[in-house]
Amino acid sequence: MEQCEERLFRVHYKSLCHFAWKIVGDVSIAEDLVQDAFIAFYKEAGKIHENEIAIKNFLYSAVRFACYNHLRHEKVKQKYWSVVGFTEEDDYALELNVIHSEVIREVYRIIEEMPQACQEVFRMGYLEGLSNLEITKKLQISINTVKTQKQRGMKMLLKKLNPEFLPLIIFLLK
Repeated sequence: MEQCEERLFRVHYKSLCHFAWKIVGDVSIAEDLVQDAFIAFYKEAGKIHENEIAIKNFLYSAVRFACYNHLRHEKVKQKYWSVVGFTEEDDYALELNVIHSEVIREVYRIIEEMPQACQEVFRMGYLEGLSNLEITKKLQISINTVKTQKQRGMKMLLKKLNPEFLPLIIFLLK
């Protein structure tokens, strides 16, 4: 039986791969789908008539359906990603996002160490983007106090922040 299976594989493999490639357009996927069709055939070999034409028809049908299933699956994936809005980022953009996240984490850690009044003014001014006047009205403190607390917070941030993050902080807080 093994010699028969091996002969069958040698006889039909290349033509089935070409057939699958014409449908899916990718050689490695086509080869995988053809191998899957042979596995399905070997599992069902006892149920399929040993006629060469019946075997060939089974293999071509199995490959055709496997190709269509693969294409259908790819369309579902594409539709999902278009709905979700996911786009793969290149390594550079991904690395920048990691750095940005780490800098923000470090900034929040330092802000947590600031005195409460300084922390509140710093958050409102730099993270929420409120003007000094808006902070003055919200907190009912003088404009000079707002300016002093913002400067105090910035000095603490710059003192405790890793120097490598400084250029990014300047960019983020402007």
